[in-house]
Amino acid sequence: MLFLKKKRFKPLYKQLLKLRENVQNRKRLLTFKKKKWEKLQDFYKRKLKRYRKFKPQDQNRYLVSKYPSKGTSYQKKHRNTLLASKRFRLFYGGLSQSYLKNQVRLALSKRGTNKQNTKTDLLFLEIFESRLDTVLYRSKFNVSMRGAQQFIAHGKVRVNYRTVQRKTFKLTPGDLITIDPNYSSLIEKNVIESPAWPIPPKHLTINYKTMQILFGDIKNTNISTAFSFNLNLEKILVNYLRH
Repeated sequence: MLFLKKKRFKPLYKQLLKLRENVQNRKRLLTFKKKKWEKLQDFYKRKLKRYRKFKPQDQNRYLVSKYPSKGTSYQKKHRNTLLASKRFRLFYGGLSQSYLKNQVRLALSKRGTNKQNTKTDLLFLEIFESRLDTVLYRSKFNVSMRGAQQFIAHGKVRVNYRTVQRKTFKLTPGDLITIDPNYSSLIEKNVIESPAWPIPPKHLTINYKTMQILFGDIKNTNISTAFSFNLNLEKILVNYLRH
């Protein structure tokens, strides 16, 4: 257990190098001088170009290799599945595999009771986009997902005027999020330092003057522009359904 915990919380940038993707869009990555970072830096710089930066990522599509003989071996498929899972867990602040597995089961149970015939991968994504830490990050109130989680753990966030200290707290339409007034200057600094893209999703009504967020109906929101990379949700779901 101790070994798994240490492995899960190893230095962030070592994880980015192994995943070959700047999952959290960290600007500091561009300042590294060692040769081992050159390939990842060039890859990230190409992504920052305007025609790629504003390109929406359709998370519902099923990716098929352009070349039939490339990436079709079981070993490569398994590697790509593990990398997709690690990218997803790192993007949402370093989730554990057991937690992700439970959320897959929750999405499947919602799929069975859903009358609108919504796809399982969309229901799965809605669960994570409804989390309190994700909403703070999407609203630019925190620069990173880990920072949002620490902010919640210290009791600086209220939902419907009640203090919440669980980062996994699930929001429902109509919930009002407020911030401790003593930390308004910190939130203003985070908003200024946060990149303008991607813009906050439409299901969030944000008042930057009063530091309040109104959580709306996420089912009618298109979040294709909320990610700079494809999540490969079908691989994540299939991977955790096998266990």
